[in-house]
Amino acid sequence: MAIVLLRGRGANLISGYNMLSANVRANYDERALCRFVGRLLIAICACMAVVWAGTHFGVSWVIWLGVALMVALPIAGAVYANTGNRFMKSGAEPEVAACAKKASKRTLVLVAAISVVTLVGIGALFISGEREPQVDIHGDSLRIRAMYGLEVDFADISGVTLLEQSMREIGPGMRTNGYAAGNALRGHFTAGLLFVSPDSTPTIRIEWERGTNIYISLRESEATRALYSELIAAVG
Repeated sequence: MAIVLLRGRGANLISGYNMLSANVRANYDERALCRFVGRLLIAICACMAVVWAGTHFGVSWVIWLGVALMVALPIAGAVYANTGNRFMKSGAEPEVAACAKKASKRTLVLVAAISVVTLVGIGALFISGEREPQVDIHGDSLRIRAMYGLEVDFADISGVTLLEQSMREIGPGMRTNGYAAGNALRGHFTAGLLFVSPDSTPTIRIEWERGTNIYISLRESEATRALYSELIAAVG
């Protein structure tokens, strides 16, 4: 899309502008608007690459930086494009220019509202994903409180093993329905149901008869070993 827009074409791809009547659109410098949006999309693509790099190398602050830029750039672009009649032709009709100015105020309010909701949602997602899983042993079951958490009856556990490897060494496989960012893997992967810090050792493997294997590793090695001892004592 960016390549098309950078060539001054594809104006119908621009949300809002494609809803205007032909008479109103005639007052805009369409090629300049297309090129601006094209440059904005290229910048967003670069931010996506930053997020990928942070995820690949397990660096949380790089992911946060990429996400923040991905949110900030469209907001800044919308504000810039919808204020000051920047893309109006020099001989634009006064009535059209006046209407555009009024519409820009409504746009700014809408952009601000969407931005707050987006930032809160993304922040909640990352906080939930990065939080250390809480593992509780009570009665005859094991409860994992985390993103994609669940409760497992001891009767359905056929084995508990302490692996002296990190999940990255074991191999999490492909993510099918889970969270993978920074120093956390949560949810469903082809290797099993993961609640791990991928580079931490050791890793607990729980063989669950009613589902896939469950893997748990906490950031602190001693905490993982202590949890394993509790599990062995409880499950038997």
